[in-house]
Amino acid sequence: MRLSKLIHNIGGIIIAFCISQKTHAHLIVAQHGTLNVVEEHVFVVLSLPASSLLGVDENNDGTLSLTEFNKYRNHISKQVKKHVYLSDQQYRFSIEGLLLHPEMAHSGNNTFVDQITITGRFTPLMTNNIKFNINLFANNRSKQTYKITATNKQQQLIHQFELEPLSPHSELF
Repeated sequence: MRLSKLIHNIGGIIIAFCISQKTHAHLIVAQHGTLNVVEEHVFVVLSLPASSLLGVDENNDGTLSLTEFNKYRNHISKQVKKHVYLSDQQYRFSIEGLLLHPEMAHSGNNTFVDQITITGRFTPLMTNNIKFNINLFANNRSKQTYKITATNKQQQLIHQFELEPLSPHSELF
């Protein structure tokens, strides 16, 4: 019952963000993420640099327009599901219920997508010895580090870690 209520509340918040008017605040700080363990699920919120995605800059101008984002939304989803995942020694767990939210750049004239915030959940077989993996990194060195905070309130666990191209995964706890 608590899980159902939690999912309902998170869904409401996500829908509110998705249908809201143009905003100047990001849902989460660039290249930061949270992983929240709730019973048998791991809920994720993660900000990815748009420049970490391949095959979506149609006009090769080095930026991702909102038109390109909308046109390649399915392609972006496939890349995220392939390159952002949980794993244990035997299995790989993909994001379920993936939502993508484009974050417009604050600099310049706000005409391009700078970050893409992803939300969803994982359902691993267990939450012990689970690794979080990211294999989407921008070419720009300043956008190659992700700062992640994993929490499990039930077990009173918190783990903060960083992921980079040379160390693209970490155990949750």
